[in-house]
Amino acid sequence: MAAPAHVSWQRTDAVATVTIDRPAKRNALGLRTIEELCQAIDRCEADAQVRVVVLTGTGDRAFASGADLDEVPDAMDTPEHARVYDDRVGGLYDRLAETPLPVIARMQASAIGGGYLLALACDLRVCGASALIGIPVSRIGLMLSPQEHRLLVRQVGPSRAKLLTFTGRRLGAKEAADWGLVDMVVADDALDEAVDQLTLDIASGAPIAITAAKRMIDDGAQTEAVVQQCYRDIYGSEDLSEGLAALSQRRPPRFQGR
Repeated sequence: MAAPAHVSWQRTDAVATVTIDRPAKRNALGLRTIEELCQAIDRCEADAQVRVVVLTGTGDRAFASGADLDEVPDAMDTPEHARVYDDRVGGLYDRLAETPLPVIARMQASAIGGGYLLALACDLRVCGASALIGIPVSRIGLMLSPQEHRLLVRQVGPSRAKLLTFTGRRLGAKEAADWGLVDMVVADDALDEAVDQLTLDIASGAPIAITAAKRMIDDGAQTEAVVQQCYRDIYGSEDLSEGLAALSQRRPPRFQGR
């Protein structure tokens, strides 16, 4: 009998929901989980109906947690093994960055350590009010990967990145939002409604314009290759013509992603 999947996928209209389904493991990011998450993003991209992706976890204990403790002894017993493991996790971060689809982390519970880094690799983070955020590497004796350090510093700056990693301090959802670690905090029982509204707002926009914005914002240096590609994608597109026509005719636009 095949082992149960670690990740589930479903689409409702233009929204694909990718769920880490390991509640007994606090939705730990084992190597198989990472692989299945990458495959789920591939599936989202292959479905032409998908305009936005929601990434979440099962249960009320954790949005996601870090490394699977069953894998840690072998994954981190030498510097070489730790680097290989970090590269595997980094491949998931890269996949989330590379997809043209906007990805929302629906944080229905706490995100500690690697679980928060996964949320940080998404484009937006919506958090239930009872969730906690923390990066307790100093409490365990670990360190973040170079890529994870870059993600964290880009989000909150060097001083706050140091405070989080030096102390392992856990922040409540409101304070995490004040720091810029999450983008929206809502009551736990209003999380679905908030995410549904956000996905509706995004899905009603022009996909090409949203992809261009993601690329230009993520490419902090705004390299010429990225800039040129975005100009080619936007100007002359059917979506731009439709958006201008809809504006002139005072009607909702009907974007096709072309």
